[in-house]
Amino acid sequence: MSAPQEYVEVFKPTSGRFLGVVGLLVCAGVVVIALVDPGSGIGVTGVAVAVLVGALVHGSMLKPVVRATDDELELVNLFETVRLPLAAVESVVVRQVLAVRVGDKRYVSPAVGRTFRQALKKPRSTRELAMTPVPGEGLVAEEGMSYADYVEDRLREMVAGARSRRRVKIGSPEQAALAADVVRRPALVQLGLVVGAGLVAVLSLLLG
Repeated sequence: MSAPQEYVEVFKPTSGRFLGVVGLLVCAGVVVIALVDPGSGIGVTGVAVAVLVGALVHGSMLKPVVRATDDELELVNLFETVRLPLAAVESVVVRQVLAVRVGDKRYVSPAVGRTFRQALKKPRSTRELAMTPVPGEGLVAEEGMSYADYVEDRLREMVAGARSRRRVKIGSPEQAALAADVVRRPALVQLGLVVGAGLVAVLSLLLG
């Protein structure tokens, strides 16, 4: 893939931020108490569990974000970051999570989604799974439009624009070839914290 470009759109997370901050503060508080007061009874196991939970809370509620350049879509998730060519995207749909299909693979992001009740509702007629651009939609959020609908419209507009610039037709061999440019980068820090804290917690329980 080409060198990183400037993000032209950053889609704000739709839920979980408040609970994520509260959960992270609670975990941090447990660690601080254990360090300041060794006699608190929290011990190594408690600290390890707090770090483990904190890493999972941060990674699942605060870290996820969806960003896009003119040519690429970036999905930052709990354990990995996925970068994929916008022109390779075949479908975009937002239900309880954002789902993007490239070739025979489906990539999801919990950063943008609908509530369970909203996801059960019948989508608007222009919300079919196939990438069918709707002229005039997606430029601005219409009055009364949900944020999930706006994200769908905006991403579909960006995908259509990227396909047009690269002269790639949906379902064509050229579009299928772009699937090879998808890059998945593991979140090594997050993985290290979760695995390390989990091992410490288990060993402390077994040896305690």
